[in-house]
Amino acid sequence: QFASWADAVIFVFSLESESSFEEAAQLHALLGELRGASDVALALVGTQDKISSSSPRAVEDARARALCGDTRRCLYYETCATYGLNVDR
Repeated sequence: QFASWADAVIFVFSLESESSFEEAAQLHALLGELRGASDVALALVGTQDKISSSSPRAVEDARARALCGDTRRCLYYETCATYGLNVDR
């Protein structure tokens, strides 16, 4: 239902979780089916807590950028609240 009235959508996923990225990609595709992708401003945000050997990065930057690259009006950010990375953006 949100697709009919939304002017902008922010998809958030964990850089440490392949399944969260896949879900964001599915929602992105669904939105594209319901509305033209260029009709809505989009942002894709990959979040991280602490990527380490015990919690490795599961989603590479290039894959996220490729998902976002399909749409001109899509921004991509990686954030980390722990370190304040891109939080203000």
